[in-house]
Amino acid sequence: MSRENEQIKKEMDEAIAQLEEQGIKYNNKDDLTGLGDAIESVLTGMGVTQERFKEWFNLKECNCNKRKKWLNNLFSWKKNKD
Repeated sequence: MSRENEQIKKEMDEAIAQLEEQGIKYNNKDDLTGLGDAIESVLTGMGVTQERFKEWFNLKECNCNKRKKWLNNLFSWKKNKD
């Protein structure tokens, strides 16, 4: 690693340490949920699954996972661990 890269890494590590001291932490993906997850949960609770949706509309693929991911990226929040 070049001297310049070592200096950049050191500065980044210091910045991250300062942010963590202020209580700002990296969100683990497992700690997040989103709009797509919420919609899937509600629909599944009502008996609307991907398989049923495909059956009802005679589809090979419904792109439900793609929409769920898109919605999660649009709006997500940290899970409540209580």
